[in-house]
Amino acid sequence: MVTGALEAHGMHLPLSTDTILPTYLAEKVAMRTKALVLPTIPFGDSWSFNNFEGTISIAPNALMDFYTSVMKGVFKHGFRYLVVLNGHGGNIPVLTLAAKAATDNGQRAVIIVNWWKELAESARKLAEETPMGHAAEDETSEVMHVRPDLVNMAKAEVHRVVTRFTIISGTSREELLPSAMYGDPRKATPEKGRLIMEQAEEELISLVNQLEKGELPITKR
Repeated sequence: MVTGALEAHGMHLPLSTDTILPTYLAEKVAMRTKALVLPTIPFGDSWSFNNFEGTISIAPNALMDFYTSVMKGVFKHGFRYLVVLNGHGGNIPVLTLAAKAATDNGQRAVIIVNWWKELAESARKLAEETPMGHAAEDETSEVMHVRPDLVNMAKAEVHRVVTRFTIISGTSREELLPSAMYGDPRKATPEKGRLIMEQAEEELISLVNQLEKGELPITKR
């Protein structure tokens, strides 16, 4: 199950960035394993970017019902494990609630992989010269590798607003995320994106292989 979003990513990246990247990974992994890939869910909770042109945000309660229905539908057909390859941070709370609802009365397991922060850690440390962000060096490099035709670096801007606290404000969305940006994409390269995506792919394959053995990705210490 692949979940993404349709939201602004600066002026240099496509609206579907959060969908393109996990879909690419899922398809690559499926080619090398026995895993089945559901059609990607291309919309998510993008409230923070709702003021930016092109963003379509789905209400959390609607998303939760939808995610839960999909998860239950998968388990109804006898699958024991469902990997959710999530490409958008705004989906995390809703996916967590949906997974709880879908697994509450059974022995099934949902494994949520927020791929941009839980995969390819060492490749990111090696490749990235600037901190992770939104439409920053990391995402820009990844899209440059996967879909270079959708990147326009001539329109890339640099924005990083820093705050000590979590600020939630519908009227301050553009102030908190100028140009729907958080970070510096200027050092992005396709090679950096390739390194990250290839390591993420290998780690996902290892996860799938482990699940096929009936083992959850748990380390006991």
